[in-house]
Amino acid sequence: MTLDHDAVLATALDLARGGGELARRFAAEGVEVEAKDGIDLVTRTDRDVERRMVHHLLARYPDHAILGAESGHHGPEDARVQWLLDPLDGTHNYAMGLDVYGVCLTVLLDGRAEVAVVHDSPSGRSTSAIRGRGAWQEGRRLAVRDAGPLAHATVSWIQGYGIDLDDPARRAAFDPVERSVKRVLRTWAPSRDWALLAEGGTDAVVAFRNEPWDLEGGALIAREAGAAELRTDELVIVGVPPIVDELGGILDADGIDL
Repeated sequence: MTLDHDAVLATALDLARGGGELARRFAAEGVEVEAKDGIDLVTRTDRDVERRMVHHLLARYPDHAILGAESGHHGPEDARVQWLLDPLDGTHNYAMGLDVYGVCLTVLLDGRAEVAVVHDSPSGRSTSAIRGRGAWQEGRRLAVRDAGPLAHATVSWIQGYGIDLDDPARRAAFDPVERSVKRVLRTWAPSRDWALLAEGGTDAVVAFRNEPWDLEGGALIAREAGAAELRTDELVIVGVPPIVDELGGILDADGIDL
């Protein structure tokens, strides 16, 4: 099976930009929280935007599968192409009126990320990548920043839903990172974290037990911008190559198998 990467990217960019525009419009009308499960929130925007995206993709690509952050699986079970959708990444920020939220779209072929878009909804700026073709933002090719000392590094920490802050595995990873770097960002919006890394604004992203829609596309964009990557089942480190090596060494010394 061949994938028309350029056509798929064009579709993903259109969906991301449209989703961001809808989110801004709905926010101006007033955010409606429809469900709350522990710390997890779902707004009307999450559901409405995802429903529109799923409808569009099922009509355009009936042989593709879709995994939505809110609505789960759609399309053929055995599809080789799968779309990962998070239509409102950063829901907590959105609900409180903090303009740090966006859209994450990833297209997988046989389980490997081939196309990715992370969209900053408040600014309308999209960052994207096709595997092997570099990372781009509104026509500008991106590259991760040059390496500096680990003690001067800024690192984004992202994690999946419903994780206890005192979870021993989380603490075993988070505490050594926090002790080793200048600053740890916790934006609660991976779409922004991945773009910051690819733009050269930060040094690494450390992801703990993340959902695939918030992880795989952003990691592809970062790699296409020159980032290195280390993975375990629970932890992913992506960033400036020497910083990734140093963080991996520190975590390995603390008993995390990287």
